[in-house]
Amino acid sequence: MTTPPIQGDENPNDPNPANSSQTLAAFSGQVQRRLGLETPSEAEVLVRSTLNELGKAVSSGLAQELTTSLPPELSAELRAQRPKDDAARSIGKDAFVDAVSGHVTSVDAEKVEQQVEQVLRLLREWLPEDQVDRTLEQLPGDLVALMR
Repeated sequence: MTTPPIQGDENPNDPNPANSSQTLAAFSGQVQRRLGLETPSEAEVLVRSTLNELGKAVSSGLAQELTTSLPPELSAELRAQRPKDDAARSIGKDAFVDAVSGHVTSVDAEKVEQQVEQVLRLLREWLPEDQVDRTLEQLPGDLVALMR
């Protein structure tokens, strides 16, 4: 299940990702507001879990490249998820969401999928278009749909 694309945040104080300070707090804050999560730590756990799983799904070369566009706090974590063989790992949406759900407070798979989707959509806004394209090329179709 996918939610409709976000046309813009309802919060006028929410920074434009392109102009953001690009810190984990800024990224997590946007996730928290978009999803209506209660605490910043809940949003941070969701962000870290989702991006760590993404780091396992893409090649180590792409993971390394993505770290230049992500908050610095996530760079080492993302790189650490990839083995040195540089191969992307094929993982389906359900397995991806299940892996994230093991770290977040919700046990409702549909809710976690919606949360993961919003993190991936925000990530798409933060990344340069060429990195988005390369990421989408390496993901299976059902994960690509979550990021669009």
